[in-house]
Amino acid sequence: MVFMKRLGYTAAVVFIALSFNLAAKTKPVITLADAKAHYIIEVMKHITWPNEDQITHLNIAISGKNKDLFDALNNEVSNKTLSKSIKIHQLKNLDNVQNSYEIIIVHRSQFSLIPAIIKKHKNTLIISDGKTERQNLMVGLLAFKKNIKLTINRENLIAHGFAVSNGLLGFAGTKDDLKEQLKDKEKTLKKVLQDVELKEEELKKSNVLLVKNRNELAKIQFDLKMQSSQLSRVKTQFHSLRKNKSAIEFELAENKNSLLKQQQLIADKEAEHQQQQQKLFQLNLNIEQSEGKLKQQVVKLKKQSNIIDLKEEKITGQRKLLYITIAVALIILILKFVVLRANRIRKQTNKELANLNEQLYELATTDDMTKLFNRRHFLELAQRGLNQLQRIKSMGAVLMIDIDHFKKINDNYGHAAGDRVLIEVANILKDNLRNYDVVGRVGGEEFAMLLPNSDIDTATQIAERIREKIADSSTPFQQVSIKLTISIGLTAIQENESSIDDIINRADKALYQAKSSGRNTVTLL
Repeated sequence: MVFMKRLGYTAAVVFIALSFNLAAKTKPVITLADAKAHYIIEVMKHITWPNEDQITHLNIAISGKNKDLFDALNNEVSNKTLSKSIKIHQLKNLDNVQNSYEIIIVHRSQFSLIPAIIKKHKNTLIISDGKTERQNLMVGLLAFKKNIKLTINRENLIAHGFAVSNGLLGFAGTKDDLKEQLKDKEKTLKKVLQDVELKEEELKKSNVLLVKNRNELAKIQFDLKMQSSQLSRVKTQFHSLRKNKSAIEFELAENKNSLLKQQQLIADKEAEHQQQQQKLFQLNLNIEQSEGKLKQQVVKLKKQSNIIDLKEEKITGQRKLLYITIAVALIILILKFVVLRANRIRKQTNKELANLNEQLYELATTDDMTKLFNRRHFLELAQRGLNQLQRIKSMGAVLMIDIDHFKKINDNYGHAAGDRVLIEVANILKDNLRNYDVVGRVGGEEFAMLLPNSDIDTATQIAERIREKIADSSTPFQQVSIKLTISIGLTAIQENESSIDDIINRADKALYQAKSSGRNTVTLL
């Protein structure tokens, strides 16, 4: 409750500071990032990690380019005395987090990566900067204008081994969370009481055993005294036996020396006998080796005679084989020349076919005059881009662009001038493309652009930049410079939209409004 009151007071101070937006230079302004940083530090004080004993310092990772929150956290850490040191990092991409972090603050644009992060980093506390689905929620920060609301999912926290204080549950949890926390503590208390009762019973048993052991010890001490007196009598008998043993050992030593001499004589005789047997064995072995060598020489002479006969037959066969080999070599050379010639012709034909295919693809997908994508191919690429944006839950926008008073240009200067104007506008659009933007000519003087990964502010800036560049430029034709302007209809891609045609129709309506409002303008719908 004390923690809840303290957080309540802090939230009130943050709310008042943000609501009145104090402009005085001498008084500090508490921003939304400062409020978030304060709540994050307070949460850390009331959360216990599963491996708390192994943590020497806390690593906090902030996803995305959230510099305000990064600076606010650093400022909050430097102004407070904490039990553990804190290091704050910024991560541009959460797709493959390699290092170990105790806390990861995930921006709403990357909420889809939370399940993978939880699975890979089981001891990491995930703080969602925005509203996320409950099954992925551990701790969440919800911003309502200038207020911050702290939410938690106690079940997820406990399932991943985190312990939550009652103070944090009282502020950010629900009544059910507090009830479950109290039930867990009651179970723990009952278990402790049961353990105490078991220890008391074991202590009683130990006392009974101790009394029994004391009685047995007294009995053993009495037996030891009896055995000690018997040991004294045995020692006396042992000393007398020891004197008799010395005399017997002396006699045994003399008998042993005599026996050793006899054994040495027997060993010498056996060694002489073995040497004579070895000499006899070596003599028999030499005789057998001499007989074997003689037999080998006879066999070798017979083999040499047979080899001479075989060589004469081989020479005759090799002459015939040489003639045949020369004929086959000539045939192979002729075939090789024919194959090489055929391969050269085939490669040349394939190269010409590939060039024709490239030209056909360019004719099928590209507008011949402006070298932009034609309407059909632009719609195909835009539909693919829309599917990708919906899959990764990213933002995007579509621009419809029309040249103002294009018919007058054709009437005043001719169709050649109109073609030159279309090429000039297309070149400006291509110069202002990002790597992943898509642009195409979808009508006579109409163009369309798909801007993936762009919120409405970014898309508006791009549209205004294109409009200004065309308004500031002029198209030289023969002896005159043709000034022209464009009108742009802009619309944002809504969540769960699946048809690019619907989005282009909405952008077309915005273009119609831009034409109606005086042209040379950007209209958002």
